[in-house]
Amino acid sequence: MSPRLAHLIARVFKVSADSVAPDSGPHSIATWDSAGHMNLIAELEKEFVVQFTDDDVVELVSVEAIAEALARHGAAA
Repeated sequence: MSPRLAHLIARVFKVSADSVAPDSGPHSIATWDSAGHMNLIAELEKEFVVQFTDDDVVELVSVEAIAEALARHGAAA
């Protein structure tokens, strides 16, 4: 996981970047709810210049899954 991705997730969910780990997700970040998830998707698409599919959005439930999806879309996270 890159520092860039960790800092973006930390900023969106208002947590410390040090607390963001590859297995972090809605189960471990209290502010990662459905509205926060959609905000995260919008920020990821803007920051990494990608367009996620509906299937991607449903699967992006951990930092590791996000990093993998960004790689699939050719974005360097």
